[in-house]
Amino acid sequence: MKSIRQAVIDIGSNTVRLVVYAGLPRAPMPIYNEKSRVALGACLAGDGVIEDQTMAKALAAIGRFETLARSMKVDTLRVVATAATREAKNGHRLVEGAAALGIRVDVLDGDTEARAAGLGVLSDNPHANGYVGDLGGGSLELIRIADGKLGDRVSLPLGTLRHAGLKGKSTKQITQMLRADIAAAKGVDGFPVEAGLPFYMIGGSWRTFSRLHMHETGYPLTILSNYQMPPDAPTRLSQLVNDPAALAQTRVISTSRIAALPGATALLSGVVRLLQSSELVTSIYGLREGLLFDQLSEAERREDPLIAATRFEGERLARFPFHGDALADWIAPVFAGQNERDSRLCRAACLLTDSVWNVNPEYRADHALDHALDGNWPGVVASDRAIIAAALWTVHAGKRTLPEMLTGLAKPGALAQAVIWGLAIRLAQRLDGGSGAALADSRIDGGDDRLRLHLSRQAVRLKSNSVLRRLQALGDALGYGRVEIIA
Repeated sequence: MKSIRQAVIDIGSNTVRLVVYAGLPRAPMPIYNEKSRVALGACLAGDGVIEDQTMAKALAAIGRFETLARSMKVDTLRVVATAATREAKNGHRLVEGAAALGIRVDVLDGDTEARAAGLGVLSDNPHANGYVGDLGGGSLELIRIADGKLGDRVSLPLGTLRHAGLKGKSTKQITQMLRADIAAAKGVDGFPVEAGLPFYMIGGSWRTFSRLHMHETGYPLTILSNYQMPPDAPTRLSQLVNDPAALAQTRVISTSRIAALPGATALLSGVVRLLQSSELVTSIYGLREGLLFDQLSEAERREDPLIAATRFEGERLARFPFHGDALADWIAPVFAGQNERDSRLCRAACLLTDSVWNVNPEYRADHALDHALDGNWPGVVASDRAIIAAALWTVHAGKRTLPEMLTGLAKPGALAQAVIWGLAIRLAQRLDGGSGAALADSRIDGGDDRLRLHLSRQAVRLKSNSVLRRLQALGDALGYGRVEIIA
């Protein structure tokens, strides 16, 4: 698996940002992220002209970021600009100024910006079926996604720098404003709405809202990726959102975000009313990731991003020649009846099994738990993280009870199943020391109230009492009355 480095400089309406990614093209992992708060889009609420001082600040940021990206030896670099640059009367001067520095800037039109945002969510959630909303400083993009494809999309002049017009308006009035703007851009029937679907939220202000919701509900993680909220969350937090002093006291929101939060929350309420959303899902994937995803082949796009990411990480950290997939196939016969989702999470656990070997044995279980819960894993919700964590905890902690926090993230039955995966992985690791050398010459199956471990060729010599004990632990968990090693 070849790792590559890719970089995107995103010249937005609020900030200019550099993100450098490493890893597989299908599951790029951010390794560097820096932004400069420039507010190019401030002009959009005025005369439409970017001030000279703001222009100079933006060009300085672009020059710094391009130099940083080159020093990090990236394989590809894309520099794009969005609403502020394309709508400002003198936006062309920014492009020309960057060109004088030897930097080519692509100015994205509204449709291309919306397309990239939609692809960003699909890169993380290939099976997502709902609507994407990308709230920037200058614009709001709405995109229908389903079956791994983009549907209708529209770009609206409702970015956070233009939210002064929302002040004092009711949710109903904001919804009417959205309808009017959509009709102006696409015609009365140009953006049909299908009610009762998830709404995937992109943008710093909406991520800030999600962070606030986590705080207020006592959520046990701080991972924003695919964080789920009920559709009435904006209404429930409206009073707090409009109290700057109370927001500051939470200590979970940066001072720079407080002013924009009331407008962003009001707009979110209007969008939810318009789309009649079933739930709100926070996405950390957006335009930049969509641009990278758009460069992939169809075969690469079809890869499961979680499996791609965990396979890459497992191979990078493994002690021995990587055999995570072989391990998943080896334990699969014991779990033949499980559904596709469980099989996917079980494989991810197998791929990550050997990722904490260099940690002191006393702390491997804790590190494995943190790795599963806090890693940059695409295509998972919190319960998926907890299930993978339960399996890896069991691998490294043995009979120790699962940490209580996991029960607040996933259902007991799912966690119990993950523990059994962990016991099966523990058996395989003890059989051949975690090298994977015995997998081809051994297999496990069950029947007639008995769980059997079959050994052949060189694997026969690996039979031991400790292997039998781990087989017994797995058999007990699966409900078999007896276990047997057949050599």
